[in-house]
Amino acid sequence: MITKEKLIEKLRANYEEDDEEEVPVHTNETYWTLADLFARQWLNNGWDGFGMVNVEKMYNLLCEHKQLLIDNDMISRNARNNSGFPLWKNYNFDSFKGGEGE
Repeated sequence: MITKEKLIEKLRANYEEDDEEEVPVHTNETYWTLADLFARQWLNNGWDGFGMVNVEKMYNLLCEHKQLLIDNDMISRNARNNSGFPLWKNYNFDSFKGGEGE
């Protein structure tokens, strides 16, 4: 089983931040978490982008360690894309898993 710290390290290694503020790793009312961003990118676009690389691989890693994300408040319960369409509800972001995780 991967640790929370190792998972964060892997996500950060595949994300190039443009701004000076670090993307949060724990859920809050204002910003998407790092895990949210990778899941949203895969579910909404299906490819790398917006500073994220290896998106499919990272998405599969998130799916593999879903309970770790929930237990550590690292993924949002519900998410929508920028147009307002739901991407997942009640932590059900792993419904579209495909390919190989790490």
